[in-house]
Amino acid sequence: MTLAPLLEKLPAVEIWIDSLLASHAAEAKSVASLPFARLANYYDAATLAAARVIVVDAVPTPPLTAMGLPQFAAFEHMDANGITYRDTFFVDRKLADDESLHFHELVHVVQWRELGPRSFLMAYAAGLATAAGYASNPLEHIAYGLQEQFELGAVFRAEPLIRKHLQTEVPALLAAFQ
Repeated sequence: MTLAPLLEKLPAVEIWIDSLLASHAAEAKSVASLPFARLANYYDAATLAAARVIVVDAVPTPPLTAMGLPQFAAFEHMDANGITYRDTFFVDRKLADDESLHFHELVHVVQWRELGPRSFLMAYAAGLATAAGYASNPLEHIAYGLQEQFELGAVFRAEPLIRKHLQTEVPALLAAFQ
């Protein structure tokens, strides 16, 4: 499989993301302003201050099928608890107080920041295309793995681990689709 169709559609995906973020900007809150005591043990203060969260009734996913990317229909139609776009994540209202979910979405905030939007989208799509399901996507796999450690009470700095994972996983993932 090639990622050429996605590369062609990337501008439309980015426009959709920008429009979504703009339409919800007034609702966004800094993660640092939330009453979660443990996140500061894992993420830099600057990351928590820059990251935004928006609580919604339904987590928004891009209309990928309508954009001409039917191979991502399963992702488009999944019932997600949260999703991250750039430095902002959306969480289902029923889970707004779930610190573990916020931890998970912050992994993706760091991934977006470190890779940049285009590389993140390409790597995520490549991961969906090669993985045996959504949770096996390398970008999700580390998020779930670190989230599990967080839930078990292990204390570690997440950002260096995320950066290292990106350096080891993403180049090979993207190279497989060139």
